[in-house]
Amino acid sequence: MTKIFVINLPSSVDRRDNISAQFKQLDFAFEIFPAVNGREDKHPLFTKYNEGQSQLYRGKSLSQGQLGCYASHYLLWEKCVELDEPILIIEDDALLHPLQFKAFINQLPKLGDIECVRLFDNKRKAFRSNPVLPLEHITIAKFTKGHMSATGYYLTPKGAQKLLAHSQQWYMAVDIYMDRFWINQVECYGTIPACLTNDPKFESDIGYDAKKPPRSFYTRCKREWFNLNELIKREIHNLRFKIKNNKK
Repeated sequence: MTKIFVINLPSSVDRRDNISAQFKQLDFAFEIFPAVNGREDKHPLFTKYNEGQSQLYRGKSLSQGQLGCYASHYLLWEKCVELDEPILIIEDDALLHPLQFKAFINQLPKLGDIECVRLFDNKRKAFRSNPVLPLEHITIAKFTKGHMSATGYYLTPKGAQKLLAHSQQWYMAVDIYMDRFWINQVECYGTIPACLTNDPKFESDIGYDAKKPPRSFYTRCKREWFNLNELIKREIHNLRFKIKNNKK
């Protein structure tokens, strides 16, 4: 069976107990993966953070909690490559949808060469999803925009290698980096309906910096220019993907 890793801070006992109870009910084995605590740990991976690029492209800094979250996922990408087998990565505040989640797990062999599948609802305001693989109770679809979430996803070693290769400089949150499929070359697939969501009884464990003064006009312009470039690159990639797959 595909290994399931749950990212959990050792101090977050309630979250660990909650997700453990869900997996126990489904009779699925899983492994707790100790999360990196960005607010307390001085992890070597934090040297990958580039404050200059973060300010240049996003006009803001990553919080220590966001760095810890990025490091936790990065370490599991390395684990996936080390194991040389697909894995599932789940954050500890996930609320599993039993029918869909179980159906996804049971039909993993049918995924073929799909490298990554997001298991969360897409949070974008507007996106298109194109069904590519109908399964029992769920459908795998290609999304034109990323999900804005890393709460739960399936990942192959090939996909993990790509995420690692294009993640040597950190300047945005890990879920937003994963959404940049035109950069990291890991296509954005997801399930319809979603297999999980965030449990509303838990607040974010990431933590954000205190509210800062409004960004300058120049900073806002730089960010809008960056976002425009992102949009253009994403649409070009989606068009190329569509043309390529229509030829098959």
